[in-house]
Amino acid sequence: MATDWRQTAADKRKAVEALIPAEWLISNPPSNEEQRDVTEYILQFLSKREIEITETDAVGIAEKTTSGTWKALEVIKAFCHRASLAHQLVEEIYAGIWTQG
Repeated sequence: MATDWRQTAADKRKAVEALIPAEWLISNPPSNEEQRDVTEYILQFLSKREIEITETDAVGIAEKTTSGTWKALEVIKAFCHRASLAHQLVEEIYAGIWTQG
């Protein structure tokens, strides 16, 4: 008998979550009903520097990294951190949708 799609989805969510550093995990993400727009919500988990980096345009990032003001690794980590937060929140929303089906 084939594996239920809900179980497959749950297993995949767990596997992806396992790739996110523990310090970046959101312990109790809000539901879709609680938090419709996660743009502002995410900011509470980022440092001021990470917010500055991730809200700077490509030209600004190039200027800051080529001048040595920001290190490339710092920029990469800031974007990875922000992306992992967004991913967790989107996953939470989709998990709720999937389990309703």
